[in-house]
Amino acid sequence: MPDISKIQHNIKSKAVSLKEAAEQLPRCPEEKKPGRVALMRETAQDIARLLSELETELKNPTAGQP
Repeated sequence: MPDISKIQHNIKSKAVSLKEAAEQLPRCPEEKKPGRVALMRETAQDIARLLSELETELKNPTAGQP
């Protein structure tokens, strides 16, 4: 399991990407919006998965240790 700082970094990176995609969505051509929204949904799901990993790591910090 990745360490807490790596998980936090990944959450921050994905959150920034999601924010930028949301800000650019109004300027996106109509035909590309469904694809952009699908990518945003995938990023949000990644964030949810990473939050679950972070929660698990915080509850049991030695789980990933040899």
